[in-house]
Amino acid sequence: MNSASNPLQILKLRLLVGFLGEKRQANWWDCAFLSPTGHRFLQTTFPRTAVEAALRSTCHAARSLHDSRMGRVGLFHLFRLPVEKEDIVESLVHEVRGFDVSAWIASTEAALAELGSLAKTKLSAPAGPVQIGTPKTIFTPTAMSELAAHYHSAFAGGFQCFPYFAP
Repeated sequence: MNSASNPLQILKLRLLVGFLGEKRQANWWDCAFLSPTGHRFLQTTFPRTAVEAALRSTCHAARSLHDSRMGRVGLFHLFRLPVEKEDIVESLVHEVRGFDVSAWIASTEAALAELGSLAKTKLSAPAGPVQIGTPKTIFTPTAMSELAAHYHSAFAGGFQCFPYFAP
């Protein structure tokens, strides 16, 4: 795996979790930018970068919910990474256009299946915040799998789980 693979996995996870958490799916956050209607709305303002705008807007809503449930000091999660890692991910946001985004988020079932494929194992995640690693491990394959497994369990089970990284 090259050094950009895991930051790209973070983008894919953000996209899938962002879609699944939107109002029409699990209703974790009150937005629908990744829906077909939301995409059409964003295309009028951002014709060349509508997908990136949808991802960024959804991530902002998701970040707010995660922060309100866990706090912001000393903790990191899928939607708030340490600054240097966030900079790496942000520099790759344009790469999302190369993903098969429409197939992944065509439906709740498609997004759940794709999220499940990123998890190396199935688990029963607890409701609420749960520490899954330290900030040093964020870009590791194990962390990617853990994030996917926890969110998959939560969305499939109909509850909220907030995996995070802390020292």
